[in-house]
Amino acid sequence: MKVLFIYVNTVARAAFPLGLSSLASYIKHKGHEVEVFDTTFYKDFAVNKRDNFREKVGFYRKVENPIEINYIDTPLLDDLNKKIQDFKPDIVGISILSAHLQFSLKISKYIKEHFPALPIIFGGLHPTLLPEETIKVDFIDMVCIGEGEYAFTELLEKLDKGEDITKIKGIWVKKNGKIFRNEIGAIAKLDTLPVPDWDMFSPQHLFSPLDGRMYRIGPVEFSRGCPYSCAYCSINSLRDMVRPQKYLRRKSVERAISDLVYLKNKYNIEMFYFLDETFLSSDIDALRKFADAYKKEVNIPFYGLTHPLSVSEEKVKLLKEMGCYLMTIGIECGNEQFRKKVLNRNVTNEQIIKAFELFRKHGVYASAFGMIGLPYETREITFDTIEMFRRCNPRTYAVGIYKPFLGSKLRDICIKEGFFNPLSDNYIYPDNSSVLNMPQFPKEEIEGLYRTFFLYTKLPREKFPLIKQAEKDDKALEDLVKEYRAKDN
Repeated sequence: MKVLFIYVNTVARAAFPLGLSSLASYIKHKGHEVEVFDTTFYKDFAVNKRDNFREKVGFYRKVENPIEINYIDTPLLDDLNKKIQDFKPDIVGISILSAHLQFSLKISKYIKEHFPALPIIFGGLHPTLLPEETIKVDFIDMVCIGEGEYAFTELLEKLDKGEDITKIKGIWVKKNGKIFRNEIGAIAKLDTLPVPDWDMFSPQHLFSPLDGRMYRIGPVEFSRGCPYSCAYCSINSLRDMVRPQKYLRRKSVERAISDLVYLKNKYNIEMFYFLDETFLSSDIDALRKFADAYKKEVNIPFYGLTHPLSVSEEKVKLLKEMGCYLMTIGIECGNEQFRKKVLNRNVTNEQIIKAFELFRKHGVYASAFGMIGLPYETREITFDTIEMFRRCNPRTYAVGIYKPFLGSKLRDICIKEGFFNPLSDNYIYPDNSSVLNMPQFPKEEIEGLYRTFFLYTKLPREKFPLIKQAEKDDKALEDLVKEYRAKDN
């Protein structure tokens, strides 16, 4: 079978998509012909590139060794039409997050108008969480719920043989005016998946910025799933959907190292990015074994993500020995009681601070995640978060305005409290604005604090009156960011 996957990326940021590259590689490994149509480098998306605003407000450093991106000037839909005519796929697969829904629907509608007999299947996080809403769209024929490697392979095999496709676990199908809904199927055993084949994507995806420099970066996974149950995350719903299967899984050390060595050599990788939800949640014996093999056989820097409760002195020592460049720790909110009660993050301020101190002690950079504009939050609580960032002093960080993600408990709270109307939700949540309406914390105030968050965490307190002015004044913001960068350099 010939499969055309569409990689919907509307933020113009290069990176191989972890889920889609795994699925496409697995399908190809099973003997099917696979090609990818990639929207990342179309010039229209570069105009509102997310990184531009984050650099403007100070979150990102200007890249010292930029790589020139070759953007595509031709009309995207015309190029897609030509791709379909040339490749002649038997099926089109579109894997999406909620943020990509509207653009993906536009693409799907276009395909159906020009190639009405070509089957279209949607997969990814959004269709998994809202399969009913997705399957009822006129120009969508099938939906894959959950992980797609096994389910989609079975679908292709049955299509190829002309067999019934209405009873495949993990696949919902429309046929003869009826919808066939099937339970979720088996989740992937990670050691059964082939090493990612990034040749299907533009080589421009190899280059990503980190801490002010551009590297050849390989996004990889050692595990899937997460042991924690944060209220703002969709993981809880995904975990519940696959029970009694164990959602948190890891590759064997041998297989993980084999994949990393192959990718390093084939693509000349300078640094790996482990996209595991919580890299250090691995038990210490497995981490010791992995660290030893990584030093001997891979031996290039890497970075990743972890939870503060997963940090221990021995684990940080192992990271240092492995050559870890940076590990991002989720602070999320600096108010301990709020964090526990609203976010379901049962970690104390003291534990968070200690985690950052351990990284500093052993010479590994620590980065941080944070959010503002959370339900029930106030300006005072945001300043608790600012104070926590000042205290932890991460090397780099990413702070975002809270978004009510599908499948999260916090989204349900937002709807119940009237902070958010799901009926008007188009799933497009701009990076620098809030979609909540809270009387105690107006949207304009949230957005002003977001654009000045970096300055509040980095400049002396005597600058706070000027920073408050910059919450609404672009010129004041620009001047203060320039002042900080001049001293930082």
